[in-house]
Amino acid sequence: MPVHLLPFEGSAPNGEKLAVNNLYFLKNGKPWLPVMGEIHYTRVPENDWEQAIRKMKAGGLSIIATYVFWNEHEIRQGVFDWTKRRNLREFIRLCQKNGVYVWLRIGPWCHGEQLNGGHPEWIHQMKGKRSNDPVYLKAAQGLFVEIGKQAKGLFFKDGGPVIGVQLENEYASGDPDHIHELKKIASRAGIQPVYWSITANTIFRDKELEVIPLQGSYPYRGWEKNGGKATKDFLYGNDQWIMSDALGRLYYDVSLFPRGLCEQGCGSQMTYANRFTVEPHIVEAHLQNQLGRGMNLIGYYMFHGGTQTPGLKEPGHPESYDFQSPVGEFGVVRPSYHNLKIIHHFLRDFGSDLAAMRVIEPKNPVRNELDSQSVRYVARENNNSGFVFFCNAQVRVSMPDKKVNLSVKLKDETIQFPPFLLKGQTSPILPFNLAAGGILIKYATAQPLARLENGNRTTLVFSALPGVEARFKLDSKTRNATQELILKPGESRLLQSINNNQLELVLLSGDQALQSWRVNKAGKELLLISSANLQENERGLEWRQVNNPLLKISVIPAGQISSIVNFPGFRVKSKNGFDEFSQVQPVIRHSIKHTGTGSNEVVFSTPGKLRLGISDWLVTLKYLGDSGVLYYKDSLISDHLNHGQEWKFYLKAMPPEKSLTIKIKGQENTPAGKTGQVTLFDVQPEYFFPVFFKKD
Repeated sequence: MPVHLLPFEGSAPNGEKLAVNNLYFLKNGKPWLPVMGEIHYTRVPENDWEQAIRKMKAGGLSIIATYVFWNEHEIRQGVFDWTKRRNLREFIRLCQKNGVYVWLRIGPWCHGEQLNGGHPEWIHQMKGKRSNDPVYLKAAQGLFVEIGKQAKGLFFKDGGPVIGVQLENEYASGDPDHIHELKKIASRAGIQPVYWSITANTIFRDKELEVIPLQGSYPYRGWEKNGGKATKDFLYGNDQWIMSDALGRLYYDVSLFPRGLCEQGCGSQMTYANRFTVEPHIVEAHLQNQLGRGMNLIGYYMFHGGTQTPGLKEPGHPESYDFQSPVGEFGVVRPSYHNLKIIHHFLRDFGSDLAAMRVIEPKNPVRNELDSQSVRYVARENNNSGFVFFCNAQVRVSMPDKKVNLSVKLKDETIQFPPFLLKGQTSPILPFNLAAGGILIKYATAQPLARLENGNRTTLVFSALPGVEARFKLDSKTRNATQELILKPGESRLLQSINNNQLELVLLSGDQALQSWRVNKAGKELLLISSANLQENERGLEWRQVNNPLLKISVIPAGQISSIVNFPGFRVKSKNGFDEFSQVQPVIRHSIKHTGTGSNEVVFSTPGKLRLGISDWLVTLKYLGDSGVLYYKDSLISDHLNHGQEWKFYLKAMPPEKSLTIKIKGQENTPAGKTGQVTLFDVQPEYFFPVFFKKD
């Protein structure tokens, strides 16, 4: 396909440049595969914004997206509120402080399970809404002027983080000139991003290249019964085929724009009628499938959950907007966060290569989502190098193990992988002709995780596949190595190329890969492994883990981190090419008072100041019944729909030093009767371990 630049480019005062062509995005002239995730600032307490942003960044995101709901801000006609949790400018500023870009979704109509799709009531009653009716456009201009004021000086061209703006949402009918008019009045209002976007099921002037259409795709569909059935999203279908299936038709010439997502489902909103459990391996497989079929921008909806503003939720939905997101409503990190983080590491270090690779489908691609016997795979390739994607996972279908014999036929050679067992419910990525450190790896039966560049040494980190021997075939020009290496999890091997560069191969177990964290500081590229959760700030690294006072950190490569981080009070040792650090804190017992376990109502207290070494208290609640509702006095804080999973929340997110109440609503088949019953109320400390950067 011919490559042509699109009319979206920008330069920051520090010389950084962004652009895009019809195949992929560009950063400083190189292919860039960004990862974006959604959080709604108005649905998260403002005191929790910075920690939320840091969790999203540590999870591998480079862009944070957010809706700007009109009815959150124009509280009365002509009266706007941008204070407290509505302070958009402060939210953008915190994103800038923590080194992530921002993509604003400014509507004027948004949806997002917001009342009237985000329209104020007086707009909702307007006959000409969502059209070029002059009265509506004038009102929308008033909103855009206010947003322009909030974001003034914070656009990329000014050195700020705002690089993208989405207009409208799912505008599948009406006037195709409407998007043109919205962009015009937004530009006049001072809204000046690098990229303008819309959702893919929107009518617009595609030949004029005014906006970039971005797609949405959900493995779980909260708008369908029980979250939906098996979908075709796991079949590596070509882009047009998936859009025709999901959207009903194509809305634009797909050859004109890069393939990207603004709503990659990593959870879904439940309703009282539709309840389901999001499985981490399904979320991971769904993302991997998108990359295999050529997506070059990943944008999640939602990556961080929240709580509906009282009175502004769409009817029929709970107060909670948790979405079963990788980071939940009250900041609880879920297993899906770690599953996705594995692929985010891969995209961080191999995304520039992947973005420029074309999609190569097999001769007989699988087209039936209920076919559990055939092997589903696809490749992406450029200049005889690339990756093979396997998807042995399918929502609503249990997939059996499969024996795989893989040959990759290239222009001048055929690469034969050794036979291996593709386990059910997995979705691995395997490389071929992967160059690093002056050495060419012909194939590996392990998944690339990270590429760390430190001087003349490159460290390639792989994740072992379950039940598969990790074999690495090396180009014959490699010095001091047999043509094929076999590594076990936890092992490493140092190789030397003909130009005296060094390549270290490291193999991690699947569990170690899930516990891995990427850190770049002072020219050092590191992969850290710990069961604790990581947040990075300007002072250093903050580790948090629940109910475990022993922190263990392994660092790859060895001998690098001590030059940038102080480890007072830590035990240090080296093992198998890793540096290992550990620290033990005193065990802390909680004094959180609660009453009512075994009944339908629990009353509990929240702490005031946290003790030294504790960052929060995590509550885990189990109950029999239909739903639970959390109150402070008579004010509803949030709720929870019983879908078979525990209800978890942090106490720091609650009013301090207050007495809160949880009431369980019953149902006819509740064993405890119609009133429901709490079966477990457990409180555990979240231990806090700060590690400080050395001063420059």
